Amino acid sequence: MILVADVALAGALLLVAAAFLGAGEVTRAHGLLPAWALRAAAVAGPVLGVAVVACWLGGDPGRYVWAAAAVWHALLAGYLLILLRARGRVPCGCLDAVTPVSPAKAGLGAGWAVASAAMAAGAAPVPETVTVRLLHLALAGFAALLAVVAASVLAVSSSSQRRTR
Repeated sequence: MILVADVALAGALLLVAAAFLGAGEVTRAHGLLPAWALRAAAVAGPVLGVAVVACWLGGDPGRYVWAAAAVWHALLAGYLLILLRARGRVPCGCLDAVTPVSPAKAGLGAGWAVASAAMAAGAAPVPETVTVRLLHLALAGFAALLAVVAASVLAVSSSSQRRTR
């Protein structure tokens, strides 16, 4: 069950990364949310990601933080599905200004929501030693990188398939 923690941590790390790699102008261009909600989300997402990582590194189960992360990821997945339906395959602005929104990205968000909810329910204990927690954090970083690359590859392959038709 500790892999559930790694998946959930990967989602938290991407929330932190979004603060540095985000494309806020792209999200504003969607025209689906009011400006105040976008400003709040730009702060809340990364802060929540940092809180999850801090609880993990501190050895605290942080169930309320994991629950908040689960809700946040579910909201993001829902937003991506609504965006896909309302605007089509426009750039989603998740981590860059180019990669289009896709069902795969929404699925990843839903996966992070489920993993975070499982952590909130206590599905996996926080390892006792800092060294083991750091190793899991590194594994989560690798998992996050794989998820981003996989979503990008799926986006490129699906758009190139559309062009050949």
